[in-house]
Amino acid sequence: MGKKKPEVANRAVPSQMPAKKHQHVQKENRKQNEQQSSQPPRTKTEKKPKEKAKRPQNGTAEEINKVPAKKRKLADKQNGNADQIETEDGPQIEKKLDTTKINKGIFAIFNKLQDTNKQNTQKHVNEIIALLTNEAAAEKRTATCAYALKRLVRCTGADDKEAVALNASYINSILRDVPGLDPIELISVLKRELHASSQQKGKEETLAAVGQLITVLAIMQSQYFQQPTAELIAVVYPILIAQLKGREYLVSLCADIMADSFKQVSLASFQSHVWPLLQPELNKPITAQKLHGCDLLLSVHLNYPKLLPLRQLQTMLWRKQTQFEQLFDTYLNNATMQGDGLYARLGKFLATCSSEQVLAAWQQHIAEHLPFKHVTAKSYIIQTLSHVLMHYDDGSRTDMQLEQLFTLEPLVSMLLGELTAAKKLNSKANAKAKAAQRQLRYICRKFETALLVSFQQQLKQDACKLGILRPMLQLQLQLDNIVQTPRFTQQLLAQLGEQGLEQMYEFYSEQFTSNNELLTRTNREHCLKQMQQLQNSRRNKQLEFLLFASLFHLNDQQKPCTADEAAVFSRQAASRCEETLFSCLVNKIGTNTEQLAALNEQLRPLLGQLAKKLSKPGIEGKLRITVTPEMRVMWEKVQKVLNAPVKEKQALAVIFDALILFLGLAMFTPSCNVALDLIDDLFICKQNALKTKQAKDKQRKSAAEAEPNWQEVLTDVLLQLLLQTGHFWRLFVNAIGGALMPHLNKRNLEQFLELLDMDRNPLDDKDWDDDDDKSDEEDEEDEDDDDDEDDDDDEDDEDEDEDEDDEATNLARIREGVRQALLSNENDDFDSSSIDWNDVGEEEGERLNQALERAFHIRKPKGAKGKNAKRQTKSERITDTALLHLRIRVLDLVELFIGAQPQLDIILNALNSIQKVYRISSADTKLQPLAEASKKTLRKLLAQKISYQSPDQDKQPIIDCIKQLLEQNEEQPPLAGPLKQPPKAKGDYVVWRNKCIAYLVSQFNEPNVTASKVWPLLQSFAQDWASRRNSPYQLATFDAIFGSPWIGIGRYAASFYALLSMNLRLFRRVQILELLLKHCRRICNTLTNKLQTAREFHGILNKYEPVADKDRSLQKKLLAQLQKVLTEAEDSA
Repeated sequence: MGKKKPEVANRAVPSQMPAKKHQHVQKENRKQNEQQSSQPPRTKTEKKPKEKAKRPQNGTAEEINKVPAKKRKLADKQNGNADQIETEDGPQIEKKLDTTKINKGIFAIFNKLQDTNKQNTQKHVNEIIALLTNEAAAEKRTATCAYALKRLVRCTGADDKEAVALNASYINSILRDVPGLDPIELISVLKRELHASSQQKGKEETLAAVGQLITVLAIMQSQYFQQPTAELIAVVYPILIAQLKGREYLVSLCADIMADSFKQVSLASFQSHVWPLLQPELNKPITAQKLHGCDLLLSVHLNYPKLLPLRQLQTMLWRKQTQFEQLFDTYLNNATMQGDGLYARLGKFLATCSSEQVLAAWQQHIAEHLPFKHVTAKSYIIQTLSHVLMHYDDGSRTDMQLEQLFTLEPLVSMLLGELTAAKKLNSKANAKAKAAQRQLRYICRKFETALLVSFQQQLKQDACKLGILRPMLQLQLQLDNIVQTPRFTQQLLAQLGEQGLEQMYEFYSEQFTSNNELLTRTNREHCLKQMQQLQNSRRNKQLEFLLFASLFHLNDQQKPCTADEAAVFSRQAASRCEETLFSCLVNKIGTNTEQLAALNEQLRPLLGQLAKKLSKPGIEGKLRITVTPEMRVMWEKVQKVLNAPVKEKQALAVIFDALILFLGLAMFTPSCNVALDLIDDLFICKQNALKTKQAKDKQRKSAAEAEPNWQEVLTDVLLQLLLQTGHFWRLFVNAIGGALMPHLNKRNLEQFLELLDMDRNPLDDKDWDDDDDKSDEEDEEDEDDDDDEDDDDDEDDEDEDEDEDDEATNLARIREGVRQALLSNENDDFDSSSIDWNDVGEEEGERLNQALERAFHIRKPKGAKGKNAKRQTKSERITDTALLHLRIRVLDLVELFIGAQPQLDIILNALNSIQKVYRISSADTKLQPLAEASKKTLRKLLAQKISYQSPDQDKQPIIDCIKQLLEQNEEQPPLAGPLKQPPKAKGDYVVWRNKCIAYLVSQFNEPNVTASKVWPLLQSFAQDWASRRNSPYQLATFDAIFGSPWIGIGRYAASFYALLSMNLRLFRRVQILELLLKHCRRICNTLTNKLQTAREFHGILNKYEPVADKDRSLQKKLLAQLQKVLTEAEDSA
């Protein structure tokens, strides 16, 4: 079957008339529409006055179905008022529908509306609105408008939901945008076209009733009902009230429309026109009431409390004793999920009712029926609770009923369960879910929004907010894992006051230290994270707790104990406490000495408390690590620094104190594997760094040349600390490095750059082995294990020797194969180097090709050996990952160094190293984090202004650096393993290489550009690129130079203009013209004599003779740009 067209234009409510009669009616309709102005049509009222109350001949069943006289009289009696209006307005409407006065353009637009393409519907509706609005003749405009509304109203009674909604939107658009309409006349047309009694007896009348309600809704949504007149109210509400006796879905739709419309009707109008008609329908006891009758009563009570106060409402529903449970059962026992408006009115009634017993009764009502199994019951509870939250005012109530509501654990459990189920319905699962499940997911999302809005706008007291939040967190600590709203818990906590935050801190602290075995490690870590965010004024107390929780085993009373007596939280989350402790210390720490001094002020009281605790006998056995004699000696040295007077004026003293105190605290944590020798080196470095100048000179003369200075030792210490796990180590080293960089020298930068050398692995060096001596001692103590290890090493050595022998054998075979391949059959005795490759024939070339292919063919390893040869071991993967992270962290130190000391040689050394790192890492998929980090450092380096020692400083190193960068154009970055180069890797590298070249060229800012050292180099680049087909230089390089802030781009552009006069290939000419056109404005702005130079450029271009359409078009565009520049220069002159 084809796609069904929307019910627009001549398509009306489906009829049930016989086929012949239906054809006859359609024929009569066509004849009537085709009549011309010379022969105006005769209206039905003129021809048959007895049938003026019938519909026009539009193909409906009512035209044929003959109603018995008794039933017609009864219907007339019941709808006397409506029939009277219809009878009085009938002739007037019929006159307006005279086809001679209708704009014929409306027919074509209605034909377009039959198109099934929904994208064009709004366009066609706008055409109708424009046609009706722009019509100047009043009679013609009125007739056209009446005709359009008549056809659209007729289609709202169609047996198609989409068509009904579509036509109702058309009516609403016309009512909203076309001025001067009369909604009362539209109601008259509605009654004539869609006749429906209060008790529908067939499908046609039911569809007509739906059309009536939809059209009335369109009127109520227009501006005519914002402040409705008494006449409009008197016409509209009888139609709605008449449908309260119809089918269930009609009653539901009618009740929703009426309940929402009460907001626009004043009390006087409602009391005089609506309530007399509505009260008889609603004045029933609760046993005779249905759901929508109760909804309308609540709506009248909420909108007109003086007209229907609570006591009168109770009297209407309960003749004797008030039982709100009966009212709530009416909502609960409904088998259909209702719209949000119905539950919104119930929730508002519960939250704002003057009687405090109502909300308590609802709580008791749902407590008796929990748990709920049906989706409709869950929907009723969640939606009603959402609107209770939206309207509950905790400032005007003292019953704390809302907090009592959330003490129902089954209710909170049901809420959390539905929130969890709703979040699991992602985009894929949502497509397969049932309609009720999708609707419940939407309801759960609205509950989350309602809770947020309630916290932000409605609730004022922290006690009420905590009464809602804490019961939910007690059942689900990580609330964000089950809700759809991002950062849901943080948004709720942000609405609490200081006392509320204190109570939430205590709550998370209690949960963290709880003995509940059901709390997982993840939940405890989440509590610790929340405590860290809520710390505020409790920071010092929290640091004290984190200190002891990180270093000691703690019991239930949070006192140090042995490992066997440790509480659950101490066993599960001690490592997280350790990380949180140091993260709090270095949080938002800067790179200056003042912030390091603030860090020392935090470390000193913590270490003081630790010293008091460690001074007690037997306390070492309660630590989480085993204390060695070397640690005791080192702790005594740290205590001396701790007790020494603070020297805040000496920057180096502050730096060394921060290092010593931080490492002195970290050496008691299990995760820290920093060698004690490093801390000992810090004391020596501090002593040497703080010596007077005379003492330093004396020591420098007496010390051996091979002995490193304190800067080199301290740099090695920082690099060793970067190997530690934990992000806080990176922050701490960056803070120390930022304050230390002004005191370092070029040799220390080389220490950083050595780790960025991609051709070697610095972690394999013996200098980085911290435990050589310790390993030797362990070897002497455990000889048996060492013998076994030596045996294993011997086996490994034998395997390596075998691999080397196999490799040597393969190389020998390849060498011999190549030699045999290069020797021809005729000249086997001659050396292969005597072959003239230009004289090799086609057959001989094919033979050499096959022979060389066989010579270079190496057998691939088979079986397990082949797999092991390709796959890295676990230790190798760990080493590669550690090296990757180390290099990323070293880039931070390089960035700090060039920011503190931007001298020319330092900038060039860093640029070469970082550019090489990016070239290699961008070509390896496993090194993409390093590529991004190096790109970030390159970006900051290229924005750094170079500091020169003097204006006449030699800039030859810049020239050498430019040449070195250009020589890397054809180099392929070495790849480790079978990884392929990413598609964009080479292009990205070339872009950044060109940026580096442009940055270096821009350093030559001498007034006489042609006399600078870079000028001959750039000229040779341009000449070689223009004259050679396979030049190593690229157009992108010149593009980057012209885009740089170099003051010589104007003079350099003249060289490219001069190239146009040479005998160049068309491709090069087009490239030059495109380059000059792209940067024309920037080039001219840098010229000292703008007018004269622009004329020279213009003259060169005029002499240029294009050879193709491409360069001819570019020549015209460039001439136009230059002409603009000349005009501006002449005007300014």
